[in-house]
Amino acid sequence: MNKLTRFLTVVSLIASVGTFTACKKTFDNPPGASDPGIVANTTIKALKALHTTPGAYDVISSDLIISGVVVADDKSGNLYKQLFIQDSTGGLQVLLDAASLFGTYPVGRRIYIKCKDLCISDYNGTMELGVKALVDGSPSVEGIPSGLISKYVIGGSLNNPVVPIVVNQSDLGTNMQDKYLGSLIQLNNYEFGDTTLTFADTSVYKSTVNRDIKNCNGQTIIIRNSAYANFAGRKVPGGNGNVVAIYTTFGTTKQLLLRNADDVQFTGARCNIFEEYFTSLTSADNNQEFGFAGWTNVAPNSTAKWKNTVFGSTGRAVKVTAFGTSVALDTAWLITPAIALPAGATPKFSFSTAYQFALGPTTLHAFISTNYTAGADPNGATWTQLTTDANIAGNTATNNSGTWSSTVNTGLIDLTSYAGQTVYIAFKYMGGTSPVRTTNFQVDDVRITKQ
Repeated sequence: MNKLTRFLTVVSLIASVGTFTACKKTFDNPPGASDPGIVANTTIKALKALHTTPGAYDVISSDLIISGVVVADDKSGNLYKQLFIQDSTGGLQVLLDAASLFGTYPVGRRIYIKCKDLCISDYNGTMELGVKALVDGSPSVEGIPSGLISKYVIGGSLNNPVVPIVVNQSDLGTNMQDKYLGSLIQLNNYEFGDTTLTFADTSVYKSTVNRDIKNCNGQTIIIRNSAYANFAGRKVPGGNGNVVAIYTTFGTTKQLLLRNADDVQFTGARCNIFEEYFTSLTSADNNQEFGFAGWTNVAPNSTAKWKNTVFGSTGRAVKVTAFGTSVALDTAWLITPAIALPAGATPKFSFSTAYQFALGPTTLHAFISTNYTAGADPNGATWTQLTTDANIAGNTATNNSGTWSSTVNTGLIDLTSYAGQTVYIAFKYMGGTSPVRTTNFQVDDVRITKQ
C-alpha cells in the first residue's frame, strides 16, 4: 500500500531543508535534454543500506548523489506525487510534492538527486526518499516541496531504455533491503482470479483496491490500483500473460503497482481448464438453493441441498449443512458440469473450504467420475475419492463455534491419470443424526489448472 494521497499539513520540515516559498516553479525539461555535468558518487543500493531500522527516519548528512532512470511516473494517475527510479543496483521511490511529474520527469529520463538533508525511510517496508517533517506532532517523510525540487533533483537525458527485470514470484523477498523492491519487474504467465471486476473502485468512494492475480502453480500476488487511475473503470483482461509493474510490499504482503493498463498483457489462454469462484452470485441469491447452469445439486436421501452464501462486499461461495435433518445419514452432492481434460496435460485440481458449528465426524470430500451422466442420481456412477481429511480441516473439527474458520485451500491434487478423458467432480457432504453430524461447510475457488 503506497501513500497515494496525503491530505496532511506539514507542520515543520527539518531545519536543514530551509525555508521555501509557495510559488510554482517550472522544472527543467529542455528540448533534447542531455546529462548535466554531475557525477553520482553512490548507488541506490548503497543509499538504501543507510536505512536499516523499519520506521526510522534517516536524514542524510553527507554529500551523496545518486543517479537513476525514471521507470514509473504519475501519467496514468495510479501514482501520486511520486516517481520510481532505478539503476543497476536497485530501485527507489522518490516523493515529490508536485503534480504532473511526467511532464518533466517522464519514464526513460535520467535524473540526479543530491541527497544531503533529504530523508530515507520506509512505508511498511517499501523504501522512500523525501524530506523529514512533523505532521500533527509526529515525524513523517513527505514529498520534497515543489519550490525545492530543482535544488535536489536535476534532470538529465531522455529516452533511456527501460527494461523490466523478469523474475519469478518466489524471487521476491519482503525484507526492505530486498534487491527487487522499488524496481520495475515482470512476472510471466499470470491471470486475474476474478475477471468480472474492474481495475479499481469506480464508486463515489474512490477507494484504492487490491486485485489478485494468479499463476498456473496457484501462487497469488496483489495488484494495487488507485481509483484515480485513468484505467480504474476498465474491466480487467480475462486471459493469461505477462505483467510489468513496480514491486512493493506492505509489511510481509507482496504488492505490484501498475504504471498503466498496457503493462498487463493478459491475452493468452488461461491456466485453468475449469474454474468457478461463484462471483456472479448477488445479495438476492443468499441462502437460496444453488443452481448454476450445468451443475447438479442433489440430495438423494434428504433435503439438505447446497445453497448460495453471499457475505461482505466480495464474499461468494456455496454452503451445505445437515442441521435440522431427521435423517440418520444425510448426503448432499454438488457436481460440476462435464470437464474435458486435455490429452498430454498434467492437470491439478484444488478448492477451498471453511467451516462453522463443527460437530465431527461430519465429512466433506471431493470425488471424480468418468461415467456419470449429468443430472442423474450420482449413486449410479463410479466415483473415486480425491481428498483426505488432511485436505479439509473441518472433517475432524469438533469446536462447535458459530464463527467461520479461516478459508483453507486443499493444495494441488494430481489428475494426470485422467488426462484425455471427460470427467465430473463431485463435492459429497455426509452428515446426519446418528451420531449428530451437522458441521456447516463452505466451498469456493474451485479450479483445475493445466500445469
